[in-house]
Amino acid sequence: MTVRADVTPDNPSRAEIDFSRIANLLDDNWLVWMNRSWYFDNDTTGSVLREVDAVLYHRKYGLLLVECKAGKISARTQNQTGNVVWMQSGKSMAKPPHMQVASLIAPLHEYMKLLLKAPQNKEFYRVRVQWAVCFSDMENMEGIPLSEIPRKRALLKPDMQDVNKFEERLIEILQTPEESHGGRPYPNDYLDEDAFFALRNFFDGIGDMQTAADALREDSYYSEQATEMQQMMMDSISRNNRVRIEGVAGSGKSRMVVWEALRLSKIGKSVAIACYNDLLAEELREEVESALAKERKIVTAKYGRDGGVGFGKIEVNVYADWCKKYAKAVKELPKMGADKSQYYDKELPKAFTNAQTKLFKDKKQREKMFFDAVIIDEAQDFASEWIDSLIGLLRDKERGYARIFYDPAQRLYAKRNGIENAQVKAMPVMVLKRAFRNTKKILEWIYKNTNIRLQSYNNTPQGYPVKEYRYRDSSEQEQLLLNSYNELVRKYELKPSEILVVSMHSEARSGIKNISNDTFAWNKVGGKKLIQDKVNIVSAYRIKGLDTMAVILVDVEEPTETSKREDWKRLLLVGATRAKKLLTVIRKKA
Repeated sequence: MTVRADVTPDNPSRAEIDFSRIANLLDDNWLVWMNRSWYFDNDTTGSVLREVDAVLYHRKYGLLLVECKAGKISARTQNQTGNVVWMQSGKSMAKPPHMQVASLIAPLHEYMKLLLKAPQNKEFYRVRVQWAVCFSDMENMEGIPLSEIPRKRALLKPDMQDVNKFEERLIEILQTPEESHGGRPYPNDYLDEDAFFALRNFFDGIGDMQTAADALREDSYYSEQATEMQQMMMDSISRNNRVRIEGVAGSGKSRMVVWEALRLSKIGKSVAIACYNDLLAEELREEVESALAKERKIVTAKYGRDGGVGFGKIEVNVYADWCKKYAKAVKELPKMGADKSQYYDKELPKAFTNAQTKLFKDKKQREKMFFDAVIIDEAQDFASEWIDSLIGLLRDKERGYARIFYDPAQRLYAKRNGIENAQVKAMPVMVLKRAFRNTKKILEWIYKNTNIRLQSYNNTPQGYPVKEYRYRDSSEQEQLLLNSYNELVRKYELKPSEILVVSMHSEARSGIKNISNDTFAWNKVGGKKLIQDKVNIVSAYRIKGLDTMAVILVDVEEPTETSKREDWKRLLLVGATRAKKLLTVIRKKA
Protein backbone atom coordinates (compact mmCIF):
# COMPACT_ATOMS: atom_id res chain seq x y z
CA MET A 1 0.00 0.00 0.00
CA THR A 2 1.85 3.08 -1.22
CA VAL A 3 -0.76 5.69 -0.19
CA ARG A 4 -0.14 6.43 3.49
CA ALA A 5 -2.91 9.04 3.86
CA ASP A 6 -5.77 8.45 1.42
CA VAL A 7 -8.87 10.42 0.48
CA THR A 8 -11.92 9.92 2.68
CA PRO A 9 -15.02 8.14 1.31
CA ASP A 10 -17.01 11.37 1.42
CA ASN A 11 -14.37 13.40 -0.45
CA PRO A 12 -16.25 15.78 -2.80
CA SER A 13 -13.37 16.13 -5.29
CA ARG A 14 -13.61 13.72 -8.17
CA ALA A 15 -10.12 14.77 -9.27
CA GLU A 16 -8.60 13.76 -5.91
CA ILE A 17 -10.40 10.42 -6.01
CA ASP A 18 -9.09 9.74 -9.54
CA PHE A 19 -5.58 10.73 -8.53
CA SER A 20 -5.66 8.49 -5.46
CA ARG A 21 -6.85 5.54 -7.57
CA ILE A 22 -3.84 5.64 -9.91
CA ALA A 23 -1.41 6.52 -7.08
CA ASN A 24 -2.44 3.34 -5.25
CA LEU A 25 -0.96 1.35 -8.13
CA LEU A 26 2.56 2.75 -7.73
CA ASP A 27 5.17 0.45 -6.19
CA ASP A 28 6.47 0.80 -2.65
CA ASN A 29 9.34 3.07 -3.73
CA TRP A 30 6.73 5.83 -3.79
CA LEU A 31 5.02 7.27 -0.74
CA VAL A 32 1.79 9.20 -1.30
CA TRP A 33 -0.24 11.41 1.03
CA MET A 34 -3.57 13.01 0.13
CA ASN A 35 -4.98 16.21 1.65
CA ARG A 36 -2.07 17.40 3.79
CA SER A 37 -1.97 20.70 5.77
CA TRP A 38 0.98 22.48 7.40
CA TYR A 39 1.69 25.56 9.46
CA PHE A 40 5.11 27.07 8.74
CA ASP A 41 6.75 29.85 10.74
CA ASN A 42 10.31 30.54 9.67
CA ASP A 43 12.58 33.52 9.14
CA THR A 44 12.65 33.42 5.33
CA THR A 45 8.99 32.83 4.44
CA GLY A 46 7.22 34.09 7.55
CA SER A 47 4.07 32.50 8.97
CA VAL A 48 1.98 30.56 6.45
CA LEU A 49 -0.81 27.99 6.66
CA ARG A 50 -0.92 25.82 3.53
CA GLU A 51 -2.70 22.73 2.29
CA VAL A 52 -2.09 20.57 -0.75
CA ASP A 53 -4.18 17.88 -2.48
CA ALA A 54 -1.42 15.31 -2.95
CA VAL A 55 2.21 14.72 -1.97
CA LEU A 56 4.40 12.06 -3.63
CA TYR A 57 7.90 11.18 -2.48
CA HIS A 58 10.59 8.97 -4.01
CA ARG A 59 13.98 8.76 -2.27
CA LYS A 60 15.80 8.85 -5.60
CA TYR A 61 13.78 11.57 -7.36
CA GLY A 62 12.39 13.84 -4.65
CA LEU A 63 9.08 15.33 -3.49
CA LEU A 64 6.17 16.37 -5.75
CA LEU A 65 3.24 18.58 -4.66
CA VAL A 66 0.11 18.24 -6.76
CA GLU A 67 -3.07 20.34 -7.05
CA CYS A 68 -6.00 18.30 -8.44
CA LYS A 69 -8.75 19.84 -10.60
CA ALA A 70 -11.72 18.17 -12.27
CA GLY A 71 -13.88 19.47 -15.15
CA LYS A 72 -12.89 21.75 -17.99
CA ILE A 73 -10.27 24.28 -16.88
CA SER A 74 -9.42 27.35 -18.93
CA ALA A 75 -7.76 30.73 -18.56
CA ARG A 76 -8.04 33.96 -20.53
CA THR A 77 -6.51 37.42 -20.26
CA GLN A 78 -8.86 40.38 -19.74
CA ASN A 79 -8.32 43.15 -22.29
CA GLN A 80 -9.06 45.98 -19.85
CA THR A 81 -6.86 44.90 -16.92
CA GLY A 82 -4.48 42.33 -18.36
CA ASN A 83 -5.40 39.99 -15.49
CA VAL A 84 -5.73 36.27 -16.14
CA VAL A 85 -9.18 34.89 -15.27
CA TRP A 86 -9.44 31.16 -14.53
CA MET A 87 -12.61 29.17 -15.18
CA GLN A 88 -13.68 25.69 -14.02
CA SER A 89 -16.59 24.15 -15.92
CA GLY A 90 -17.82 27.63 -16.83
CA LYS A 91 -17.47 29.12 -13.34
CA SER A 92 -14.76 31.54 -12.26
CA MET A 93 -12.12 30.24 -9.85
CA ALA A 94 -11.03 32.17 -6.76
CA LYS A 95 -7.36 31.36 -7.27
CA PRO A 96 -5.27 30.00 -10.16
CA PRO A 97 -4.76 26.24 -9.60
CA HIS A 98 -0.98 26.43 -9.65
CA MET A 99 -0.50 29.40 -7.31
CA GLN A 100 -1.15 27.68 -3.99
CA VAL A 101 0.90 24.57 -4.74
CA ALA A 102 3.84 26.51 -6.19
CA SER A 103 3.91 28.81 -3.15
CA LEU A 104 4.62 25.79 -0.95
CA ILE A 105 8.05 25.20 -2.49
CA ALA A 106 9.92 27.86 -0.50
CA PRO A 107 8.50 27.08 2.98
CA LEU A 108 8.99 23.34 2.46
CA HIS A 109 12.59 23.83 1.37
CA GLU A 110 13.18 25.96 4.47
CA TYR A 111 11.49 23.43 6.73
CA MET A 112 13.68 20.63 5.35
CA LYS A 113 16.73 22.53 6.58
CA LEU A 114 15.66 22.02 10.19
CA LEU A 115 13.86 18.71 9.82
CA LEU A 116 16.72 16.92 8.10
CA LYS A 117 19.58 18.80 9.80
CA ALA A 118 21.18 19.80 6.53
CA PRO A 119 24.66 21.41 6.51
CA GLN A 120 24.60 25.19 6.10
CA ASN A 121 26.00 25.03 2.58
CA LYS A 122 23.56 22.33 1.41
CA GLU A 123 21.36 23.58 -1.39
CA PHE A 124 17.61 23.04 -1.06
CA TYR A 125 18.11 21.15 2.17
CA ARG A 126 18.57 17.60 0.82
CA VAL A 127 15.14 17.04 -0.73
CA ARG A 128 14.13 18.26 -4.20
CA VAL A 129 10.62 19.78 -4.11
CA GLN A 130 8.63 20.31 -7.33
CA TRP A 131 5.00 21.06 -8.19
CA ALA A 132 2.39 19.98 -10.74
CA VAL A 133 -1.32 20.37 -11.49
CA CYS A 134 -3.50 17.38 -12.29
CA PHE A 135 -6.34 18.04 -14.79
CA SER A 136 -8.07 14.70 -14.39
CA ASP A 137 -10.82 15.32 -16.99
CA MET A 138 -8.78 17.05 -19.70
CA GLU A 139 -7.24 15.31 -22.71
CA ASN A 140 -4.95 18.23 -23.56
CA MET A 141 -3.92 21.75 -22.51
CA GLU A 142 -6.35 23.56 -24.81
CA GLY A 143 -7.51 26.80 -23.21
CA ILE A 144 -4.61 27.05 -20.76
CA PRO A 145 -1.74 29.36 -21.72
CA LEU A 146 1.63 27.63 -21.40
CA SER A 147 2.92 30.82 -19.82
CA GLU A 148 0.66 30.05 -16.86
CA ILE A 149 1.16 26.28 -16.53
CA PRO A 150 3.74 24.63 -18.80
CA ARG A 151 2.81 21.25 -20.24
CA LYS A 152 5.77 19.71 -18.44
CA ARG A 153 4.05 20.49 -15.11
CA ALA A 154 0.61 19.17 -16.06
CA LEU A 155 -0.82 15.71 -15.44
CA LEU A 156 -3.65 15.08 -17.93
CA LYS A 157 -6.23 12.32 -18.30
CA PRO A 158 -4.07 10.28 -20.73
CA ASP A 159 -1.20 10.36 -18.20
CA MET A 160 -3.40 8.65 -15.62
CA GLN A 161 -4.67 5.69 -17.60
CA ASP A 162 -1.61 3.51 -17.08
CA VAL A 163 0.55 3.33 -13.95
CA ASN A 164 3.81 3.04 -15.93
CA LYS A 165 2.99 6.16 -17.95
CA PHE A 166 1.93 7.90 -14.75
CA GLU A 167 5.24 7.10 -13.06
CA GLU A 168 7.23 8.29 -16.09
CA ARG A 169 5.42 11.63 -15.99
CA LEU A 170 6.04 12.01 -12.24
CA ILE A 171 9.78 11.48 -12.74
CA GLU A 172 9.84 13.90 -15.70
CA ILE A 173 8.25 16.62 -13.57
CA LEU A 174 10.60 16.01 -10.65
CA GLN A 175 13.58 16.28 -12.98
CA THR A 176 12.40 19.54 -14.57
CA PRO A 177 15.38 21.87 -15.21
CA GLU A 178 15.19 25.11 -13.24
CA GLU A 179 16.47 28.45 -14.55
CA SER A 180 17.25 29.52 -10.99
CA HIS A 181 19.56 26.51 -10.69
CA GLY A 182 21.55 27.04 -13.88
CA GLY A 183 19.21 25.09 -16.15
CA ARG A 184 19.60 21.91 -14.06
CA PRO A 185 17.07 20.13 -11.82
CA TYR A 186 17.18 20.91 -8.13
CA PRO A 187 19.55 18.48 -6.34
CA ASN A 188 18.15 15.58 -4.34
CA ASP A 189 19.84 13.30 -1.79
CA TYR A 190 19.01 9.66 -1.23
CA LEU A 191 18.14 10.11 2.43
CA ASP A 192 19.70 7.98 5.14
CA GLU A 193 17.31 6.05 7.38
CA ASP A 194 17.13 8.65 10.17
CA ALA A 195 16.35 11.48 7.77
CA PHE A 196 13.92 9.31 5.78
CA PHE A 197 11.94 8.42 8.90
CA ALA A 198 11.89 12.07 9.99
CA LEU A 199 10.48 13.08 6.61
CA ARG A 200 7.93 10.27 6.60
CA ASN A 201 6.78 11.08 10.13
CA PHE A 202 6.33 14.72 9.17
CA PHE A 203 4.03 13.88 6.27
CA ASP A 204 2.25 11.23 8.32
CA GLY A 205 1.10 14.05 10.58
CA ILE A 206 3.49 13.72 13.51
CA GLY A 207 4.10 17.39 14.31
CA ASP A 208 2.95 18.63 10.91
CA MET A 209 1.06 21.52 12.53
CA GLN A 210 3.87 23.36 14.28
CA THR A 211 2.58 25.74 16.90
CA ALA A 212 4.11 29.08 17.80
CA ALA A 213 5.32 27.47 21.02
CA ASP A 214 7.06 24.68 19.08
CA ALA A 215 8.70 27.16 16.73
CA LEU A 216 9.94 29.25 19.65
CA ARG A 217 11.72 26.25 21.15
CA GLU A 218 13.58 25.41 17.94
CA ASP A 219 17.04 26.10 19.34
CA SER A 220 19.25 24.13 16.96
CA TYR A 221 20.73 27.27 15.38
CA TYR A 222 22.01 28.63 18.68
CA SER A 223 23.60 25.41 19.91
CA GLU A 224 25.21 24.54 16.58
CA GLN A 225 26.51 28.06 15.95
CA ALA A 226 27.84 28.37 19.49
CA THR A 227 29.42 24.95 19.55
CA GLU A 228 31.30 25.35 16.27
CA MET A 229 32.58 28.84 17.03
CA GLN A 230 33.45 28.33 20.67
CA GLN A 231 35.20 25.01 20.26
CA MET A 232 37.46 26.61 17.68
CA MET A 233 38.20 29.45 20.12
CA MET A 234 38.85 27.05 23.00
CA ASP A 235 41.41 25.17 20.93
CA SER A 236 43.33 28.43 20.58
CA ILE A 237 42.91 29.40 24.23
CA SER A 238 44.32 26.08 25.43
CA ARG A 239 47.70 26.93 23.87
CA ASN A 240 48.22 29.92 26.20
CA ASN A 241 48.69 29.91 29.98
CA ARG A 242 47.40 33.47 30.22
CA VAL A 243 44.73 34.86 27.90
CA ARG A 244 41.91 37.40 27.99
CA ILE A 245 38.72 36.92 26.01
CA GLU A 246 36.77 40.02 25.03
CA GLY A 247 33.29 39.14 23.84
CA VAL A 248 30.11 41.05 23.09
CA ALA A 249 26.88 40.30 24.92
CA GLY A 250 25.52 36.96 23.77
CA SER A 251 28.81 35.66 22.36
CA GLY A 252 28.88 32.76 24.81
CA LYS A 253 31.59 33.81 27.25
CA SER A 254 29.99 32.09 30.25
CA ARG A 255 29.57 28.85 28.33
CA MET A 256 33.24 28.99 27.42
CA VAL A 257 34.09 29.48 31.10
CA VAL A 258 32.46 26.13 31.88
CA TRP A 259 34.11 24.38 28.94
CA GLU A 260 37.58 25.62 29.84
CA ALA A 261 37.12 24.72 33.51
CA LEU A 262 36.05 21.21 32.51
CA ARG A 263 39.00 20.83 30.12
CA LEU A 264 41.48 21.83 32.79
CA SER A 265 39.82 19.61 35.40
CA LYS A 266 40.03 16.58 33.09
CA ILE A 267 43.80 16.98 32.87
CA GLY A 268 44.01 17.13 36.67
CA LYS A 269 44.17 20.90 37.19
CA SER A 270 42.33 22.58 40.05
CA VAL A 271 40.27 25.59 38.94
CA ALA A 272 38.92 28.66 40.76
CA ILE A 273 36.06 30.49 38.99
CA ALA A 274 35.02 33.98 40.09
CA CYS A 275 32.25 36.31 38.99
CA TYR A 276 30.52 39.28 40.59
CA ASN A 277 26.83 38.45 40.89
CA ASP A 278 25.36 35.58 42.88
CA LEU A 279 22.84 34.37 40.29
CA LEU A 280 25.55 33.87 37.69
CA ALA A 281 27.76 32.10 40.23
CA GLU A 282 25.01 29.61 41.04
CA GLU A 283 24.30 29.02 37.35
CA LEU A 284 27.99 28.39 36.64
CA ARG A 285 28.24 26.11 39.69
CA GLU A 286 25.30 23.98 38.55
CA GLU A 287 26.59 23.74 34.99
CA VAL A 288 30.06 22.72 36.18
CA GLU A 289 28.69 20.08 38.55
CA SER A 290 26.42 18.67 35.85
CA ALA A 291 29.24 18.55 33.28
CA LEU A 292 31.63 16.91 35.74
CA ALA A 293 29.04 14.30 36.73
CA LYS A 294 28.57 13.32 33.09
CA GLU A 295 32.31 13.12 32.49
CA ARG A 296 32.89 11.03 35.61
CA LYS A 297 30.13 8.65 34.57
CA ILE A 298 31.67 8.19 31.11
CA VAL A 299 35.17 7.64 32.50
CA THR A 300 33.99 5.30 35.25
CA ALA A 301 32.08 3.17 32.74
CA LYS A 302 35.19 2.93 30.56
CA TYR A 303 37.95 2.44 33.13
CA GLY A 304 36.29 0.96 36.19
CA ARG A 305 35.26 1.96 39.64
CA ASP A 306 38.06 4.43 40.30
CA GLY A 307 37.32 6.33 37.11
CA GLY A 308 40.82 5.80 35.74
CA VAL A 309 41.62 9.50 35.90
CA GLY A 310 41.84 12.16 38.59
CA PHE A 311 39.61 15.18 38.02
CA GLY A 312 40.88 18.45 39.41
CA LYS A 313 38.50 20.30 41.73
CA ILE A 314 36.48 23.22 40.37
CA GLU A 315 35.22 25.83 42.83
CA VAL A 316 32.86 28.68 41.88
CA ASN A 317 32.21 31.74 44.05
CA VAL A 318 31.28 35.37 43.78
CA TYR A 319 34.23 37.61 44.57
CA ALA A 320 32.95 38.54 48.05
CA ASP A 321 32.68 34.85 49.00
CA TRP A 322 36.25 34.20 47.88
CA CYS A 323 37.34 37.03 50.16
CA LYS A 324 35.35 35.73 53.13
CA LYS A 325 36.59 32.14 52.71
CA TYR A 326 40.25 33.12 52.96
CA ALA A 327 39.75 35.72 55.66
CA LYS A 328 37.95 33.10 57.77
CA ALA A 329 40.75 30.59 57.17
CA VAL A 330 43.16 32.89 59.01
CA LYS A 331 40.45 34.08 61.42
CA GLU A 332 40.66 37.67 60.22
CA LEU A 333 37.22 38.27 58.71
CA PRO A 334 36.43 41.97 59.19
CA LYS A 335 33.10 43.01 60.70
CA MET A 336 30.73 44.97 58.55
CA GLY A 337 30.15 48.52 59.66
CA ALA A 338 27.56 51.05 58.61
CA ASP A 339 29.22 51.60 55.24
CA LYS A 340 28.51 48.42 53.25
CA SER A 341 30.20 49.80 50.16
CA GLN A 342 33.44 50.36 52.05
CA TYR A 343 33.23 46.85 53.49
CA TYR A 344 32.78 45.05 50.17
CA ASP A 345 34.92 47.31 48.00
CA LYS A 346 37.90 47.82 50.31
CA GLU A 347 37.92 45.95 53.61
CA LEU A 348 37.09 42.44 52.32
CA PRO A 349 39.53 42.62 49.36
CA LYS A 350 42.30 43.76 51.70
CA ALA A 351 41.57 40.89 54.11
CA PHE A 352 41.61 38.49 51.12
CA THR A 353 45.09 39.64 50.04
CA ASN A 354 46.49 39.50 53.57
CA ALA A 355 45.09 35.99 54.10
CA GLN A 356 46.69 34.76 50.86
CA THR A 357 50.10 35.99 51.97
CA LYS A 358 49.86 34.06 55.23
CA LEU A 359 48.41 30.87 53.76
CA PHE A 360 50.86 30.68 50.86
CA LYS A 361 53.81 30.36 53.25
CA ASP A 362 52.42 27.07 54.61
CA LYS A 363 53.04 24.19 52.17
CA LYS A 364 49.98 22.21 53.25
CA GLN A 365 47.76 25.27 53.07
CA ARG A 366 49.22 26.17 49.70
CA GLU A 367 48.25 22.76 48.32
CA LYS A 368 44.81 22.92 49.91
CA MET A 369 43.81 26.55 49.35
CA PHE A 370 45.47 27.52 46.06
CA PHE A 371 44.79 26.54 42.46
CA ASP A 372 46.37 25.63 39.15
CA ALA A 373 44.01 27.90 37.20
CA VAL A 374 41.88 31.01 37.78
CA ILE A 375 38.97 31.97 35.52
CA ILE A 376 37.19 35.31 35.93
CA ASP A 377 33.83 35.87 34.21
CA GLU A 378 32.35 39.35 33.64
CA ALA A 379 35.70 40.89 34.60
CA GLN A 380 34.49 44.39 33.67
CA ASP A 381 32.60 44.29 37.01
CA PHE A 382 35.87 44.00 38.97
CA ALA A 383 38.27 46.57 40.33
CA SER A 384 41.90 46.22 39.24
CA GLU A 385 43.12 45.19 42.71
CA TRP A 386 40.42 42.48 42.82
CA ILE A 387 41.83 40.98 39.63
CA ASP A 388 45.30 40.91 41.20
CA SER A 389 43.96 39.20 44.33
CA LEU A 390 42.22 36.50 42.30
CA ILE A 391 45.28 35.80 40.16
CA GLY A 392 47.04 35.56 43.53
CA LEU A 393 45.18 32.26 44.09
CA LEU A 394 47.57 30.54 41.67
CA ARG A 395 50.10 28.14 43.19
CA ASP A 396 52.48 28.79 40.33
CA LYS A 397 52.69 32.57 40.02
CA GLU A 398 54.57 32.37 36.71
CA ARG A 399 53.05 29.42 34.85
CA GLY A 400 49.58 29.08 36.41
CA TYR A 401 46.59 29.36 34.07
CA ALA A 402 44.55 32.59 33.99
CA ARG A 403 41.54 33.28 31.75
CA ILE A 404 39.83 36.66 31.92
CA PHE A 405 36.44 37.06 30.19
CA TYR A 406 34.91 40.53 29.79
CA ASP A 407 32.90 42.99 27.69
CA PRO A 408 33.67 46.73 27.93
CA ALA A 409 30.18 47.60 26.63
CA GLN A 410 28.61 45.93 29.70
CA ARG A 411 30.71 47.84 32.22
CA LEU A 412 28.18 49.18 34.72
CA TYR A 413 30.46 50.21 37.57
CA ALA A 414 32.33 53.21 36.25
CA LYS A 415 34.93 53.33 39.06
CA ARG A 416 36.01 49.72 38.58
CA ASN A 417 38.89 49.39 36.15
CA GLY A 418 39.58 45.64 36.19
CA ILE A 419 39.98 45.37 32.45
CA GLU A 420 42.67 48.07 32.64
CA ASN A 421 44.64 45.91 35.07
CA ALA A 422 48.32 45.62 34.10
CA GLN A 423 48.37 41.82 34.26
CA VAL A 424 45.22 41.62 32.11
CA LYS A 425 46.53 44.05 29.50
CA ALA A 426 49.75 42.05 29.22
CA MET A 427 47.81 38.92 28.21
CA PRO A 428 47.19 38.03 24.56
CA VAL A 429 43.59 38.85 23.63
CA MET A 430 40.97 36.93 21.66
CA VAL A 431 37.90 38.84 20.52
CA LEU A 432 34.39 37.44 20.02
CA LYS A 433 32.72 40.04 17.81
CA ARG A 434 29.44 38.29 17.02
CA ALA A 435 26.40 37.50 19.14
CA PHE A 436 24.53 34.26 18.63
CA ARG A 437 22.16 34.42 21.62
CA ASN A 438 19.77 37.09 20.32
CA THR A 439 17.71 37.28 17.15
CA LYS A 440 18.32 39.97 14.54
CA LYS A 441 15.15 41.81 15.54
CA ILE A 442 16.40 42.15 19.12
CA LEU A 443 19.86 43.28 17.96
CA GLU A 444 18.28 45.86 15.64
CA TRP A 445 16.20 47.25 18.51
CA ILE A 446 19.30 47.48 20.71
CA TYR A 447 21.21 49.42 18.04
CA LYS A 448 18.28 51.77 17.48
CA ASN A 449 18.01 52.55 21.21
CA THR A 450 21.64 52.50 22.34
CA ASN A 451 23.71 53.05 19.19
CA ILE A 452 25.64 49.92 20.22
CA ARG A 453 25.79 47.56 17.25
CA LEU A 454 26.22 43.86 17.95
CA GLN A 455 27.13 41.86 14.87
CA SER A 456 25.18 38.70 14.16
CA TYR A 457 25.81 35.76 11.87
CA ASN A 458 24.39 35.64 8.35
CA ASN A 459 22.03 32.86 9.33
CA THR A 460 20.96 34.34 12.66
CA PRO A 461 17.15 34.05 12.80
CA GLN A 462 15.18 37.25 12.20
CA GLY A 463 12.93 36.39 15.13
CA TYR A 464 9.91 38.26 16.39
CA PRO A 465 9.59 42.05 16.51
CA VAL A 466 10.32 43.69 19.85
CA LYS A 467 7.08 44.87 21.46
CA GLU A 468 7.03 48.27 23.15
CA TYR A 469 4.42 49.69 25.51
CA ARG A 470 4.31 53.10 27.22
CA TYR A 471 3.21 53.87 30.77
CA ARG A 472 2.45 57.04 32.69
CA ASP A 473 2.57 55.79 36.29
CA SER A 474 3.28 52.70 38.39
CA SER A 475 -0.24 51.29 38.24
CA GLU A 476 -0.28 51.51 34.44
CA GLN A 477 3.14 49.86 34.25
CA GLU A 478 1.93 46.99 36.45
CA GLN A 479 -1.09 46.45 34.20
CA LEU A 480 1.07 46.46 31.07
CA LEU A 481 3.35 43.91 32.73
CA LEU A 482 0.41 41.62 33.50
CA ASN A 483 -0.93 41.98 29.96
CA SER A 484 2.48 41.20 28.46
CA TYR A 485 2.92 38.14 30.66
CA ASN A 486 -0.56 36.81 29.77
CA GLU A 487 0.13 37.25 26.06
CA LEU A 488 3.41 35.31 26.28
CA VAL A 489 1.70 32.45 28.09
CA ARG A 490 -1.31 32.39 25.76
CA LYS A 491 0.57 32.64 22.48
CA TYR A 492 3.76 30.74 23.24
CA GLU A 493 2.74 28.49 26.16
CA LEU A 494 5.71 29.68 28.19
CA LYS A 495 6.32 28.55 31.75
CA PRO A 496 7.11 31.10 34.50
CA SER A 497 10.74 29.98 34.51
CA GLU A 498 10.99 30.89 30.79
CA ILE A 499 9.98 34.51 31.42
CA LEU A 500 12.14 37.04 33.22
CA VAL A 501 11.19 40.56 34.26
CA VAL A 502 14.30 42.75 34.21
CA SER A 503 14.16 46.14 35.89
CA MET A 504 16.42 49.02 35.00
CA HIS A 505 16.33 49.96 38.72
CA SER A 506 16.93 48.24 42.02
CA GLU A 507 13.88 46.86 43.83
CA ALA A 508 13.75 49.89 46.12
CA ARG A 509 13.55 52.30 43.18
CA SER A 510 11.40 50.21 40.84
CA GLY A 511 7.93 51.30 39.82
CA ILE A 512 6.73 47.71 40.30
CA LYS A 513 8.31 47.15 43.74
CA ASN A 514 4.85 46.75 45.33
CA ILE A 515 3.40 44.36 42.76
CA SER A 516 0.88 42.12 44.51
CA ASN A 517 0.30 39.44 41.84
CA ASP A 518 1.44 36.04 43.16
CA THR A 519 2.82 35.04 39.76
CA PHE A 520 5.72 37.48 40.16
CA ALA A 521 8.46 37.51 42.79
CA TRP A 522 11.39 39.84 43.35
CA ASN A 523 14.56 37.80 43.51
CA LYS A 524 16.37 39.19 46.53
CA VAL A 525 20.12 39.80 46.63
CA GLY A 526 21.67 36.72 48.19
CA GLY A 527 18.81 34.54 46.99
CA LYS A 528 21.41 32.61 44.96
CA LYS A 529 18.88 30.99 42.58
CA LEU A 530 16.03 32.02 40.34
CA ILE A 531 12.68 30.83 41.71
CA GLN A 532 11.48 28.12 39.30
CA ASP A 533 7.70 28.37 39.84
CA LYS A 534 7.54 32.18 39.64
CA VAL A 535 8.26 34.89 37.13
CA ASN A 536 11.42 36.36 38.65
CA ILE A 537 11.88 40.12 38.80
CA VAL A 538 15.53 41.10 38.94
CA SER A 539 17.65 44.17 38.47
CA ALA A 540 19.69 44.31 35.26
CA TYR A 541 22.78 44.54 37.50
CA ARG A 542 22.14 41.06 38.92
CA ILE A 543 21.21 39.18 35.76
CA LYS A 544 24.39 39.78 33.75
CA GLY A 545 25.79 36.63 32.17
CA LEU A 546 22.41 34.86 32.19
CA ASP A 547 19.60 34.62 29.66
CA THR A 548 16.12 33.22 29.15
CA MET A 549 13.55 32.66 26.40
CA ALA A 550 11.55 35.84 27.02
CA VAL A 551 12.35 39.09 28.84
CA ILE A 552 9.98 41.86 29.87
CA LEU A 553 12.14 44.95 30.42
CA VAL A 554 10.52 47.40 32.85
CA ASP A 555 11.31 50.77 34.43
CA VAL A 556 12.76 51.93 31.12
CA GLU A 557 13.05 55.65 31.76
CA GLU A 558 15.67 57.56 29.83
CA PRO A 559 17.60 60.02 32.04
CA THR A 560 17.41 63.70 31.25
CA GLU A 561 20.98 64.37 32.43
CA THR A 562 23.44 64.03 29.56
CA SER A 563 26.11 62.70 31.92
CA LYS A 564 24.01 59.64 32.76
CA ARG A 565 22.89 58.69 29.26
CA GLU A 566 25.87 56.50 28.31
CA ASP A 567 25.66 54.49 31.53
CA TRP A 568 21.91 54.10 30.99
CA LYS A 569 22.45 52.80 27.45
CA ARG A 570 24.92 50.18 28.69
CA LEU A 571 22.39 49.06 31.29
CA LEU A 572 19.70 48.89 28.60
CA LEU A 573 22.05 46.74 26.51
CA VAL A 574 22.54 44.36 29.44
CA GLY A 575 18.81 44.05 30.10
CA ALA A 576 17.73 43.60 26.49
CA THR A 577 20.40 41.03 25.59
CA ARG A 578 19.13 38.67 28.30
CA ALA A 579 16.26 37.77 25.90
CA LYS A 580 17.08 34.93 23.56
CA LYS A 581 13.95 35.12 21.40
CA LEU A 582 11.24 37.42 22.79
CA LEU A 583 11.72 40.94 24.13
CA THR A 584 8.97 43.19 25.50
CA VAL A 585 9.87 46.72 26.61
CA ILE A 586 7.70 48.79 28.97
CA ARG A 587 9.02 52.34 28.96
CA LYS A 588 7.85 55.59 30.47
CA LYS A 589 6.16 58.17 28.29
CA ALA A 590 8.35 61.18 27.60
